[in-house]
Amino acid sequence: MSFYMKFSGWAGDDLNGAKARLAKIFKMDSDKASQVMRKITGGQNWQFKWPISHEQAKIAHSYFRWLGFDLELNPTEHSFRLNNHSNSIPGSGAQFSKIAVPNLLNQLVELTGNISNAFTIALYKIDLDGKTLTLRHHITLSSNFNPEVKIKFAEGPIGTVARSKQPFLDEHIGQNQTKLCFYKKKEDLKSLIVTPVVYKNLEGVLAIDSKQSYSFPSKQQKIITGLANQMAWHLHQEKKRALGN
Repeated sequence: MSFYMKFSGWAGDDLNGAKARLAKIFKMDSDKASQVMRKITGGQNWQFKWPISHEQAKIAHSYFRWLGFDLELNPTEHSFRLNNHSNSIPGSGAQFSKIAVPNLLNQLVELTGNISNAFTIALYKIDLDGKTLTLRHHITLSSNFNPEVKIKFAEGPIGTVARSKQPFLDEHIGQNQTKLCFYKKKEDLKSLIVTPVVYKNLEGVLAIDSKQSYSFPSKQQKIITGLANQMAWHLHQEKKRALGN
């Protein structure tokens, strides 16, 4: 099933930030984004012209609600299935918005990184041996990130979360960042949150650190947890496909 996104209001606390994100996602210039924001904040509806898939709709709902938008998802009269090898709407020459990037798991990671103002966000998945974690996807501003690292259960904060299945939060990480396994050199980090990625069983671990803030507010933590739960489903599906081959 596919859906249209209809925006009917906004009650956030960062108008310029919301406008900038709207412009980036829907490929608008600044003037167009300002016009759309004026319409939405003025009590009028604005609907994105192309439909999105069910999975994309779940991501969009979480993200835009976090930005303060009142978003409705309305099923299309005739649903279609997006082609995973194309960024275009079937039957049209128009390029679809970046919200339709085919790899939804990567998109979830990147979205979560944007929401949390991450310096690095890294999603690790459990190897098929069930004893180690390897990198599935990451976004980082560091030149010292090591994507080749394999993390054992109980090793550092990430391995500890994998073993305990309980989230870990360090809002003054300081010298403790030496326990992180994925940097080749020490970074000047302020905070770290590590979240278990659980479907029915543990599928992986999500790590987010920051150089901007010493805290991850409770609202932000809830959103991160919700997005991590969506990542878990995708990791589970990938594992099922791998075991089936």
